[in-house]
Amino acid sequence: MFRGSLSTLALLVLTGLCFGEDAAFSPEQIKFFESKVRPLLAERCWKCHGEEKQSGELRLDHRGMAMTGGESGPAISLESPAESLLLEAVRYESLEMPPDGRLKDAEIAALATWLEMGAPWPGDDVVAMQRPQKEKISDEDREFWSFRPLHMPDVPQLDGDTWSRRDIDRFVLRKLREHELSPAEEADRRTLIRRLYFDLIGLPPSPEEVDAFLADQSPDAYEKLVDNLLGSPRFGEHWARFWLDLVRYADSDGFRKDDFRPDAWRYRDYVIQAFNEDKPFDKFVREQIAADEMYPEEPQKHVATGFLRHGMYEYNQRDAQTQWQDMLNDITDTTGDVFLGVGMGCARCHDHKFDPILQADYFRLQAFFVNISLQDETAAASAEGREAYATKLGDWEQQTAELRAKLAEMETPYLDELREAMVDKFPFEVQEIYRRPNDEKTAYDWQV
Repeated sequence: MFRGSLSTLALLVLTGLCFGEDAAFSPEQIKFFESKVRPLLAERCWKCHGEEKQSGELRLDHRGMAMTGGESGPAISLESPAESLLLEAVRYESLEMPPDGRLKDAEIAALATWLEMGAPWPGDDVVAMQRPQKEKISDEDREFWSFRPLHMPDVPQLDGDTWSRRDIDRFVLRKLREHELSPAEEADRRTLIRRLYFDLIGLPPSPEEVDAFLADQSPDAYEKLVDNLLGSPRFGEHWARFWLDLVRYADSDGFRKDDFRPDAWRYRDYVIQAFNEDKPFDKFVREQIAADEMYPEEPQKHVATGFLRHGMYEYNQRDAQTQWQDMLNDITDTTGDVFLGVGMGCARCHDHKFDPILQADYFRLQAFFVNISLQDETAAASAEGREAYATKLGDWEQQTAELRAKLAEMETPYLDELREAMVDKFPFEVQEIYRRPNDEKTAYDWQV
């Protein structure tokens, strides 16, 4: 008994979908669109944002799809027409569209007027069909060699192989044969020792070291030289440089002030020691990301988390909120570069164009770092050292209590006045955070 009523209701709904878009617009508004806006969109926009091509997943040949937008967000905002991304782009305020030349002022004004009208569009216009969404991460993406799990390959067995001495040589020889190449002749011992020295410690051998190697006719002379160089402190100093470059290590903050970081060297020495001690790589990774969680009672081991502090920093930056977000972005990007071997920065604004990294995954990774607390007062000392220091500090505080109270009485009014004058230079929202009672401040408030 309800079938006829439901069919009628469905017909009414579909009719409203097809013709309802222009119901709220006057004939004059539709005429304005047809005469001023549609020709402009067709000539300057639809080639890249139309039926055939959708750069940035954006279509501008249909009102609804323009409002839905693409990778950068909705192109049209009915709530704030003047802030529509479409208008910002044609004004070259953020994006610069069209890329082949800025629109004329009169054309931009026409778009602004159209948006203020509510973006009128004829409801009987042909509805552009949304392209089917492709799978975010395909099976082909997952099969790319660098994203597949590691496994131990079978060692190739090659016919007539008299050259290989170790398993790795057999892999090299197989690839050489694929390209119809032959191994190079064996290097002489003088060349060999120079290669080893430069590869392992980054320094040339002395004449005496060369002579000693040439005179050593034992069958394991080469292996002994390798072991000696791997055991040299110079080995860690040489190879740590490459890691320190990757994690953007520096002894100063950067920017114009470029303040010196008096304790940055502790992380540098940690990396050098890790190489010299042959620290397992998985432990090396975990310590740099979470040593404070792994060893909460051993602050001397927290030096490894210096990895999180190497980004550029400006201590007197007034826009503290933006600086904090920049620091989080830097940590996230560097974590991807160093530990995952992929550049993740593109996924901050949209799904990665080439690698299987979603924008949502970028911020899921960043969420791990949002609550980090940057501390400059942590003592890099053993429990015994901290206990001895605390005892001496307690004695000093007891002996100087009266004097320090008098100093505080004299200084506090001036320091408070100076502090307030400095706080007044920050944006209002940062001032509000600063003046909030300490017991009401969030983790984010303390970070800012």
